Amino acid sequence: MATAAELLFPKLVVFGATGPTGLAVVQQALEKGHAVTAVARNPESFPIKQENLEVVKGDIFDVESLVPIIEGKNAVLSCLGFHKGTIFSPTTLYSKSITPITSAMERTGVGRLVCMTGIYTQKDPSNPRLWDWFGRPLARAFINDMVLMENIVMKSNICYTIVRPPILTKGPLTETNYVVAEGQSVPRSAWRVSRADVAHFMLKSLQSNEWDNKGVAIAGKK
Repeated sequence: MATAAELLFPKLVVFGATGPTGLAVVQQALEKGHAVTAVARNPESFPIKQENLEVVKGDIFDVESLVPIIEGKNAVLSCLGFHKGTIFSPTTLYSKSITPITSAMERTGVGRLVCMTGIYTQKDPSNPRLWDWFGRPLARAFINDMVLMENIVMKSNICYTIVRPPILTKGPLTETNYVVAEGQSVPRSAWRVSRADVAHFMLKSLQSNEWDNKGVAIAGKK
């Protein structure tokens, strides 16, 4: 376990902490020595209980609710995601939540954000043609909201890392059995990655400036 002095961002806020990826981020962050504030609708039912963990109730759509939660922290990680329905269902969760989060960060002077969307969000020549021809139109409402979120983050004054995974699995933490690349996807990789390894990379990205202000795809090794 690292000491607080060795961590570049010792005090973290985690949004989406009750989801499977968020829980992995919280657990791994605590194991690494971070002090974690997890934001939950029902703090009393949060499954992790540890000394350096504070679980608070917050409204992700209300900046005034988020300012006191974020104030005094060093970085924010957002694992907010769509857990009901399918990628073909419309949602505004991504875009409607990221504006209050980034606004609260700017108001409190917290300048580091790591957030999660998905592969092939932005149009790019490297994207598979089948995806752009068929996948994107079918998932238009879902993907468009992810794009809105990414654009809001990229236009902010916050140092960000946008993490773009493919299919997420319940696989174990490996710390090594995944690859990352700047852009929309990772060439010659698997179409899936464990949530635990995504959490590992999200925390790892805080410990250097290698992935500052970049969109980064992550996937399991083939």
